[in-house]
Amino acid sequence: MKNKIIPSELTIEKMYSGRSCLNLTSSVDWECFPDYAEFILGLLGGSIISKSDGADVRIWEVLIDNEYFFLAFDDFPVMITLESKSLQGDDYIPAFKALLAEKS
Repeated sequence: MKNKIIPSELTIEKMYSGRSCLNLTSSVDWECFPDYAEFILGLLGGSIISKSDGADVRIWEVLIDNEYFFLAFDDFPVMITLESKSLQGDDYIPAFKALLAEKS
């Protein structure tokens, strides 16, 4: 399932921080996250700024359209998310969802 977008899994939520979050997939595991992250960043024209990998979570800071986001993997429940870090980033999330759905 890596390197595949499932439109029905693309959902937008508000996080506890108040920032927007795009749920990408629950079909990719910890080992496959790096390949999936590169695939998503390729579609969105993004780049990796920094990586923080733990036993059950991976949080990568990424830059897309001159805006910073977290691309994160959480093991419980399994989910890969693109998380806004700012009000401006919140504005990008719906467009990213539409672009990824279009490219699925």
